[in-house]
Amino acid sequence: MRRFEEKAVLITGGGGGIGAAAARQFASEGAQIVLLDQALDGLAQTAAECRERGSPQVVEYGVSQTDAAAVAEAVEEAWAACGRIDVLFANAGYGKLAPFLSLSAPDWNRHVEVNLTGTFHVCQEVARRMAADRGGGAIVLNASSGAAVYADQLSAYCATKAAVRMLAIGMASELGVHRIRVNAIMPGVIETGMTAPMLADERHREVLMAETPVGRLGRPGDVASLVCFLASAEAEYITGEAVMIDGGQTIHGHPRWFRLDYGRPHDERWEIGR
Repeated sequence: MRRFEEKAVLITGGGGGIGAAAARQFASEGAQIVLLDQALDGLAQTAAECRERGSPQVVEYGVSQTDAAAVAEAVEEAWAACGRIDVLFANAGYGKLAPFLSLSAPDWNRHVEVNLTGTFHVCQEVARRMAADRGGGAIVLNASSGAAVYADQLSAYCATKAAVRMLAIGMASELGVHRIRVNAIMPGVIETGMTAPMLADERHREVLMAETPVGRLGRPGDVASLVCFLASAEAEYITGEAVMIDGGQTIHGHPRWFRLDYGRPHDERWEIGR
């Protein structure tokens, strides 16, 4: 099925992981692809893969979404190149483990700048043009299962992703009058470059496998399929939703990368385990 023929799709964080998987699937379904990422090597690879899968046009921009001016310029150029943007997948994000008491101000600010402010820049820039064009559109924001269920040592990540979830809901409310649908996705643990350092530790992997009812960790392609569905005409009556895609990991809370023994007062010794 080629659901996106004569459609243009803009994807942030398209240089790898979930963004690259989504780009490949949109390309396979006939879409023109616009890629934004500051990782130039990954960007070029994804662009080549999209062309191999039959995308009629692929354009890429080495842009960080924290640079509002660069984002605006890239969106303007992409809109001109493709005629319009029909779908935005605001996927780019940042995450770093740190206990709350050790979390530095620069690391906190980085989470806010990338996950929240950067996502805002991209979404507003594309949505303004969609609204002015009066052709409607679909926007999907990548939040996280951490937007709904807390994970220790990820306070900055969870806080900013929860904000992204609420941003999507607010956008859906305000942009509906322009026939722009907006939804969020909340992936659980997906095997990507971001999670690779932790998943390399077999103890972490064992904990996660034991807490994932479907019996495996997520793959980027799993999330790409959901994104394409939410962006398609099949989901034209869905907006303002935040869809969990975690293999059931949050049924009983959230798998614990790390844990504390609360029976030991003032003893902040982190352990891996359930």
